[in-house]
Amino acid sequence: MEKILKEKGVWYQVIVLSNKAFTVDDVVKFSKRDVNPDEICKTIILRGKKSGNKLAIFLRGNGRLDFSKVKKLSGEEVAIATAEEVKEASGVEPGAVCPFLLNVPLYVDIRVQTLGNINCGSGDHLYGLEFKFEDMDKVVSYKIEDLAKSNQ
Repeated sequence: MEKILKEKGVWYQVIVLSNKAFTVDDVVKFSKRDVNPDEICKTIILRGKKSGNKLAIFLRGNGRLDFSKVKKLSGEEVAIATAEEVKEASGVEPGAVCPFLLNVPLYVDIRVQTLGNINCGSGDHLYGLEFKFEDMDKVVSYKIEDLAKSNQ
């Protein structure tokens, strides 16, 4: 991952964690340096209930996904992917998913683009990744959509 980021000219920092992190609170608690909880984002892998097609949603860590908005986007009801489906779509276990490692379409919630820095999974449970939102398109293709619940 670091080789790709360097080749693409992306500023980044690796965030070392003292334990596996699955929530925003875990990242803050286990980080070996100060992390702004408002900059933490998560990648959620979903699958179409009928088609089985997978897609990924990248949203702020404290955000809640609005499944009705995703249904409009995908044209069908979706469900959270199983651990096996997450691994198929990202190459890593749930909780460590990095938006740069996906082999499914990626949709970024509009609220993420308001962040300067983003902290997210790196592909390894014991490390996070910090980068600038403006550099995200240097590494991965995505579409911006309104996908979180409106009160977020």
